[in-house]
Amino acid sequence: MYNLKSRHVESKPYTRTGDIVIAVNPYKWLLELYSEERRHLYANALVFENSYRQNDGADPRSKIEPHVYEASSLAYRGLAVDGENQSILVSGESGAGKTETVKILMNDLASVQREAQGLASGQSVIRRKKATTSGKNDDAVVDEVPHSTSVIVQRVLDSNPLLEAFGNAKTLRNDNSSRFGKYINLQFHGEDPEVAARCGKQLPSCVLAGSKCEVYLLEKSRVVSHEEEERTFHIFYQLLAAKEEVKMDIWDGLEDTDNESFVYVGFTETEIIEEQTDAERFQHTIDSLALIGIEGDSLKMLMRAICIVLQLGNIVFEPDLKDEDKSEITSTEELEGLSELMGVAKGDLIAALTLRTVRARGEEYKVALTPEKARDSTDAFAKEIYAKTFLWLVREINDATCAEKNYDGDKSDGFGIIGLLDIFGFESFETNRFEQLCINYANEKLQQKFTQDIFRSVQAEYEYEGIELGEITYDDNTDVLDLVEGRMGLLSFLNEECVRPKVRFVMFRLFREADVKVFP
Repeated sequence: MYNLKSRHVESKPYTRTGDIVIAVNPYKWLLELYSEERRHLYANALVFENSYRQNDGADPRSKIEPHVYEASSLAYRGLAVDGENQSILVSGESGAGKTETVKILMNDLASVQREAQGLASGQSVIRRKKATTSGKNDDAVVDEVPHSTSVIVQRVLDSNPLLEAFGNAKTLRNDNSSRFGKYINLQFHGEDPEVAARCGKQLPSCVLAGSKCEVYLLEKSRVVSHEEEERTFHIFYQLLAAKEEVKMDIWDGLEDTDNESFVYVGFTETEIIEEQTDAERFQHTIDSLALIGIEGDSLKMLMRAICIVLQLGNIVFEPDLKDEDKSEITSTEELEGLSELMGVAKGDLIAALTLRTVRARGEEYKVALTPEKARDSTDAFAKEIYAKTFLWLVREINDATCAEKNYDGDKSDGFGIIGLLDIFGFESFETNRFEQLCINYANEKLQQKFTQDIFRSVQAEYEYEGIELGEITYDDNTDVLDLVEGRMGLLSFLNEECVRPKVRFVMFRLFREADVKVFP
């Protein structure tokens, strides 16, 4: 901890322990740490100079400062030279900078690939403009990309803003917090190292051929509610900050609307995320969507799905004057707008939102919902629409970036993989829902793996080799995991709850007796 603190004071956010790089968020941009010269330093030290050379047995990292680039450089070398698939796990508590670290890793892997291609095959490159923070192209800012893979690399790198727009939100800890977990498979097409060596190449060619993304645990509850100081997903604010003509083209019901026009969004004092306004980020989102082929009617369909979610939040339910156990929709204009958006007749929509269908013994009948239950059902509907929209977007991104559909080279030998896992951080809110239980449970499992890899495996190796090792004390979270996944753990009780609801009181008693603060 002293080492971490002293390095942080010197604006050195990275520290190393064994094979693990520890990063402490500096909460400011240290641009000199990510310069091209710094990229070359780590690529040369860890990829190129040691590709086919036997060193003196010393770890090549001993000559360079700890940096996240060493993880990406070693992963690239492990795939290109050793021919083994790689994975990089980025974990930490909420607000630690995990998502930004993944973006840095992806950009560095693309950079190392370009250098390796240039050294291995002398392949020509094209120069393309890079979008500035304003969303406009600047002729003075260019990037070199190998011609044959330029479109693939651009799509892979530019898919991140899309995932952020639809999956990130402002929280108390972080203005751009990922509210979902993602695992990105970077697919590389590499040549046989022995063949490359016979051809006199310093490094086998390893080309970024595409990527696939798996997402999980989207925080759907944020669609319908969030803390006062927080925001819902960025895309809602971006859409409402767009130019009036753009909003009108999507749906005329957006005319003269703002954040406070919709219950699910509401007032916010935050209009700038990472030095960009919501309007600027919306244009960047539109540009990125066009890059993967979502434009025209497809774009309008996507944005209208977002409008449906917004409109569902404005539907007002009141008790029926004749029967308080029934509900009626009193927001007539909002209902008409929703009916137009969805293309569903108003009568059918009213029935869908105020009644539920019960099937028993081969018969089907309708049961009226109270205003509270109708509201809950409508919120659940909105969450499900947003979740399905998000998954559709991820599939579209994968179709536009996966190697199987977009790489023009040889596909017969398959593709090597460098996986990047960006998971939620530990969370504890004033109100903790099922999402927080799943998030913290996943992190506890990762913490257990960390403990096994760093402490237990080393102890076992020392014992096997007969080397004396003093007692090492470390936190063991086995008790916490047993509380969740054990035979009498929370997950077992939750499963039992689905069958016998009255078991709920046992769970409450378990929480009181355990007093585990990780799961408030």
